[in-house]
Amino acid sequence: MSFLRRLQNTTATTTCSASLSAQCQPCIADAIANSTALQELAPSTTIDNPAQYDCTLPGLEGFTPGRYAGIKVNYLSFATETSSPNMPVRAAELEACTGGRIAFAEAENVWEDPLADLGSGETKGFELYDGYFMSYSHFPEASALGLAETLNERIRESNERLQWEDVLPKVRHMGEYRKDGQTNIDFLMYDGDFFVPIVRLDLLEKYEKPLPNTWEEVVELATFFHGKDLNDDGNADDYGFCHFPRLGAGYWDWWWSEAMYATWATFDQTEGIGEGFFFDAETMDPRTSGPGFKKAAEIWKTLWQNGADGCGDNFISGKCAIGFSPPGCWKGVFLDPNGVHRKDANGTVVWQPRLKSGEVVEPYRFRPFGSTTYFDRNTGEEKQCTEDECPKAEPIPMRGHDDLIEASSASYAARAKVLESILPPSPLAGKLINRAPFYWSGGLGTMIRKSAQEIKKDFVWDFFVYTNSPATSKYDVANYASWLDSWRFSQLFPGDNFLSGGWSEDSYQEHAAVMKWALSTESNGALNLRIPALAKYTRDTVGELMGKYIANNITLDQLSTQVSNGWTKITADMGKLNQLEIYRAALGLDPLSTVEKCRLHRKEMDYIDPTTCKEADDSTTLIIIILSSIVGGGIVILVVYFSYKRYKAYQAIKKAHAQLMESTLNEATRALRELDYPLHLVRGDEFIEEGKLMRHEVMRNTHRLTVLDNLLDVDPFIQAGKHIVFFSHQWTAFDLPDPSNQQYGTMVNAMKELAKRNGWDPSLRDVFVWVDYSCIPQANASVQNLAIRSLAVYASSATYFVIIAPSTKHADLDNICDLDTYQRRMWCRAEQVCHSMRNGTTGMYLATSSESKSGQLGDLKFMPVKSDFFLESLHVFNGELTCCRFEHKGMESCDRQSLVVPILGLYGELLRAAHDGIKGNNADMSMVTAFLKEIEKHQETVFPRNFQRVMWRKNKRVVEEVLLFGDLIDRMRQRIEKGTMFVIQERGGTESTKSTQGFVRHGASDFVRHGGMAEGGEDGGTKPIMNEGSIVSESGNANLDKGSSFVRHGSIAESGEENDQGAGDGSPEGGGANHDVFINVLDSKTE
Repeated sequence: MSFLRRLQNTTATTTCSASLSAQCQPCIADAIANSTALQELAPSTTIDNPAQYDCTLPGLEGFTPGRYAGIKVNYLSFATETSSPNMPVRAAELEACTGGRIAFAEAENVWEDPLADLGSGETKGFELYDGYFMSYSHFPEASALGLAETLNERIRESNERLQWEDVLPKVRHMGEYRKDGQTNIDFLMYDGDFFVPIVRLDLLEKYEKPLPNTWEEVVELATFFHGKDLNDDGNADDYGFCHFPRLGAGYWDWWWSEAMYATWATFDQTEGIGEGFFFDAETMDPRTSGPGFKKAAEIWKTLWQNGADGCGDNFISGKCAIGFSPPGCWKGVFLDPNGVHRKDANGTVVWQPRLKSGEVVEPYRFRPFGSTTYFDRNTGEEKQCTEDECPKAEPIPMRGHDDLIEASSASYAARAKVLESILPPSPLAGKLINRAPFYWSGGLGTMIRKSAQEIKKDFVWDFFVYTNSPATSKYDVANYASWLDSWRFSQLFPGDNFLSGGWSEDSYQEHAAVMKWALSTESNGALNLRIPALAKYTRDTVGELMGKYIANNITLDQLSTQVSNGWTKITADMGKLNQLEIYRAALGLDPLSTVEKCRLHRKEMDYIDPTTCKEADDSTTLIIIILSSIVGGGIVILVVYFSYKRYKAYQAIKKAHAQLMESTLNEATRALRELDYPLHLVRGDEFIEEGKLMRHEVMRNTHRLTVLDNLLDVDPFIQAGKHIVFFSHQWTAFDLPDPSNQQYGTMVNAMKELAKRNGWDPSLRDVFVWVDYSCIPQANASVQNLAIRSLAVYASSATYFVIIAPSTKHADLDNICDLDTYQRRMWCRAEQVCHSMRNGTTGMYLATSSESKSGQLGDLKFMPVKSDFFLESLHVFNGELTCCRFEHKGMESCDRQSLVVPILGLYGELLRAAHDGIKGNNADMSMVTAFLKEIEKHQETVFPRNFQRVMWRKNKRVVEEVLLFGDLIDRMRQRIEKGTMFVIQERGGTESTKSTQGFVRHGASDFVRHGGMAEGGEDGGTKPIMNEGSIVSESGNANLDKGSSFVRHGSIAESGEENDQGAGDGSPEGGGANHDVFINVLDSKTE
């Protein structure tokens, strides 16, 4: 245990229990000072008095008080007071709730000590700790050996609290490891860490220098500013470029060469995170001998000679022109009320950076530097970036980046005007630049030891969930000057946590814009090298040899050769095939097949087992002998043999096709009865309050969404007097749904008109809106796809369907968007069909308006759609798609393919209704007949068997014919006619088409309203009614079906008395409950 500092036990203290800000950092010292060494602790005792358990803090709701009483877990941390000062405080809060104890220990080495405790392929670990705080670069070694607890199932079970979809996409990727054909999450990230540049605007203005974007421009500026007096202290000894890590800079100085990797990636990785750039992903040959590595080394030699440490006092004291460090290094600059400044001996601020106007100006934080060129991997030639060769590249801006943060863009727009007024335009403006945000070893997170006791793993997991969840991390990431940088959407938006923590509007906006971009699905993020012996590769080889190169002791070619030789030797010593497998798994790639390994790595394969590749050789030889014999025996035998093989292959393909088609039919049937992603709705009055269409993540994080988790929730929700209005519209910009706000205005007017015509409460509190931008996830592509799969159910569950088609100019195209362009869009047609196939056209409306000369919204035209309106809409797959416009660049499939399952399911239900003569809710047989008649007439265009898809693969345009419906329609008809359209039931078993049910309308289970309470009492408070035999509406009318209750979760005392708290305003800080719950009480017949 010599590699460890003292283990320390934190205990719950009253001074820390409510800490949410940096002001409570003394609590950390108190917690550590009051603790004792682990080896000196007596066994923990159970707290018998439940009153001692405090689970009232945000994020602790739902934890079982006293669950871990008597349980102690050991947690290996690192430099806690600076890396993660919030963790001991949060540990104390969890201890006070659960009765358990979390023993903190400080590692000497955040990279090597956790692995020493876990074990390796050669040695058994100490196994002293149950959980670890460590670098993401090192967990793949533990994952490869099966020593890390896989968290997939735990995440699913805890997701109501953890909210995994809230984690930024690239951060999720950092914790993944590909093994046994599936992607495991073995590491829970707490850190969106990558290298971020920051630059002094006052210096750029003073010397009339444009904002640097490329590495060549950075070198030029660093050389220009180095050795000048940059903070008016009279000494011309300041630095052009301050970076972190750097030798002599503290804990991370060994890893300073990873900053060079950030430059290397911009030359050698163009296609995204799975491409990698350290090794050839098939041969495991190091790419350090290539021109990209050499160019990066050249750049960093110059930067080193014109630089200094970037995470100490140099930048904040004004001694640096440009900074390049992880985001955490800049927190001190933004949290300090003086920003960049210099003080005299008395502590008085005597200097701050100012513009020529005299205004104090904060440094500018923007996207990482990049390159307008890349190196061809086949030829080594340096080429200019194009859209084809650098698909992740972006145009260089004229000055600063124009990202607008939705929560508050006014300040950011003002900042853009400042940049425009003080900076000359970039000479490279408009050129494509390949940026590659590099996720270095400083990215921190947590892991659980797989061999720990189950109860201890549960305790450690609950600790991680509590500290990682939005309820706590949103505040901690902004209020503590820690090493942990934003890793969640909710930590970035809407930004109140940063502004209340002392950040200026400008610094917050620039931070949020960079973090969101760098950690998004679309960025060209580059992962660090993550294989065993990382220290030998990076620290001992690259770091040491770069030092010699900088000191002019070796040449650039010698550097490249010696690094390559060193890496090759380390790989051989560690086992080349083992390193290759882990390298591929860390990139998300499956292992090479045995045949591929025998072809590429015969020597290593023979060393492990000489028979493996020999058997493959023998098989090949046998085939040759057989073929020769056939040739010798006669052509007839040869023909017969191959004819038989082709017949068998055809039968196998036919069987596989049939299985695929049957699986698709089953999925289509299931998709109509289950939600892959919950139905999210916006309450009518809150929809109007927003003033525009708001992004889903913003609505979610501000608790302004109502969520129906199951289809069983819809009917009771509507029976309780609620109205679901589905707004169908076209996007009028490529990246935003409604930049002119014209469509939003039409939605508001249409909703008010509906309320007027139907006599609804004019407050619109009983109206709930579905609109794509607010109700479908926008940031997480995988979760978004789940929601899209549920689109048919969303649309068909609505009581009213309103087409929004005002005359509006498209922001990116020179055309007008109106009803005609709406009807041409595939997604708009799909939404109409999904509703009308189940509900008919009753309840469908058209809302249009003309644009006035002033650009304002014209008068509303609101009318029911005609009964034959569906005829054109039914031809869904003839509609236009943006993905096809852009030829599916960066995509794996066409949006058409994602609609096959829901549309097929709806068609099957229509057939079943016609076949059995069933009448359903809002869908009479005349509409069913009309739909089927139109489909029969135009089946080949309504349900195309195939379609032509244009794709880009390896930068080449490919046109291919892709299966769409194939023979699915014929198979569906056969199922219906035979009565074998099986329907998966909620409680097991199946239901055939011989059912007496109508169109499926579901009962109720749990409905959760996020963030606020409905009102109903005369005094403005809540009115909980708990009559067991009835559903009671918010107005108190017991007029609904027997079997359910409407209760206010969290606001009703056990006695059933009314809670006198107000309804609150939907915010987590407001009084009253945080959720309403609609509970279905099932009787024995339902079971």
